[in-house]
Amino acid sequence: EEKVLEGFVPLDDIPGYLCPGQIPGRSPPTMYYGYPVPATLLEKHWNEEVRSYLDTQKLTKEALEDFQNPDPHKAFEAFLGAVLLDLADELCEETGWGIQMNKVYGIPGDPYHWMASLCGNYSGTDVPEPHIKRLREALGAEGPPMWYLAYGDDGQWDTKGSFMPFDPERLIRALGYGN
Repeated sequence: EEKVLEGFVPLDDIPGYLCPGQIPGRSPPTMYYGYPVPATLLEKHWNEEVRSYLDTQKLTKEALEDFQNPDPHKAFEAFLGAVLLDLADELCEETGWGIQMNKVYGIPGDPYHWMASLCGNYSGTDVPEPHIKRLREALGAEGPPMWYLAYGDDGQWDTKGSFMPFDPERLIRALGYGN
């Protein structure tokens, strides 16, 4: 089931049935509009922008052990949240738009599955082209932004109004990937 979701193909345009309020009594899965953030960019940002400026005197003992881990990949993963927040702030400044970092399905071969989103299907916000262009340039992306499926519990249909546990089989059927 997870493999099928990881094979989700981003959408050029969002169909009406994935827009909130279009189907009474149903809330579609969360979708995000933007560009993937390459793993190489996240790792570069960690090494050049975050790691060198961390005040190790203020880290907890556990965080300091993670920071000093001889495996640079494990140290990076331990501080991924800080990297994402710092990069989001930088992208907001560069684009002049409220960029959010979201984990999504639809980025094959990427070990982290993070994207910089300009908006989501629940925001109802139109994004002016200059902000899209600035984000594309900042990330070194090509082409127009795409719609990606939110990772985990947010990437599901809610048919009862209150939060339901993640059901990958139901999502696979709803997206037309199942038999």
